[in-house]
Amino acid sequence: MNERSSRRLAIEGVEEFWLRSQNDEPEPTAVYRPALLVECSINFRSLRAGLNHSEERNHTAWIPERDMAIDWDSPAATFGESISLTKQPASNAIYEQGNYLTTKSDLERYEAELIDKLARSERLRLFFNPVFGLFSVPQDALSDFLARVAERALARVEPELKRLRNRFELQFEQVREAHSTKDLSAGDLSERLISSNLHFFESENRLAAMFSTLAGTVFGAIEPRSRIEPYKADEVELRESLERIEQEASRALRALYDEYLLLANEYDAFEIGLQHDNINVVRSGLLWVPVSE
Repeated sequence: MNERSSRRLAIEGVEEFWLRSQNDEPEPTAVYRPALLVECSINFRSLRAGLNHSEERNHTAWIPERDMAIDWDSPAATFGESISLTKQPASNAIYEQGNYLTTKSDLERYEAELIDKLARSERLRLFFNPVFGLFSVPQDALSDFLARVAERALARVEPELKRLRNRFELQFEQVREAHSTKDLSAGDLSERLISSNLHFFESENRLAAMFSTLAGTVFGAIEPRSRIEPYKADEVELRESLERIEQEASRALRALYDEYLLLANEYDAFEIGLQHDNINVVRSGLLWVPVSE
């Protein structure tokens, strides 16, 4: 077990800091243990992603005893909103007395090891859509990125939606004109004509609902809605014509919907690494961390 004392490790020419919580004072039995603090700014750059993104990072690791290596994979402290640094230690602070042989050159070597580690392993991960060449921004959630992709996908399929709507509206009007001419030539302006008009009205509303908005077609139900007015026995031809148009429209919209899904959900992971000159040390020093006994 390491000894404890009011004396502390001192390294000439090295700045010292004490970790302090803004909410609580260290426990009476807390012992300050030495760690190395390196505050740095890292810059991720990618011409392909059009990104120049900087982040401020705090890295800490316990000062090793004797000739042991420093472990940058095990942080000595985690910084948060309630944690601050001070250069004024408590008058009654107790320090861990380990077998520390660390010199200023050792700290510089530890710092260089951290920079090498960051350059080897640190990656900024983005999402990338190869269809539209879209990249997410740092800290973007996948759902937020896919929402942007969906907007592009909607714009891609909108012209085809308009073409389909014009096509089936034309077919609908051709059927209406053919049946109106047939009814008028037969001199039938009574119940049969009224029934036909009702069927045209219902079918037209169903067709318009399918093509009302792109969101309604690709996100909502695209199957023809149920009919209200039943067909009469002598309206077989009219029924077949209107049902054919609605079914063809439904199939075409479903194909468009499938195409939209492929476009809207396409993404890959894109990683940006670091070069040594993208890592700038802002300050470093000896950090005293209170540890419960």
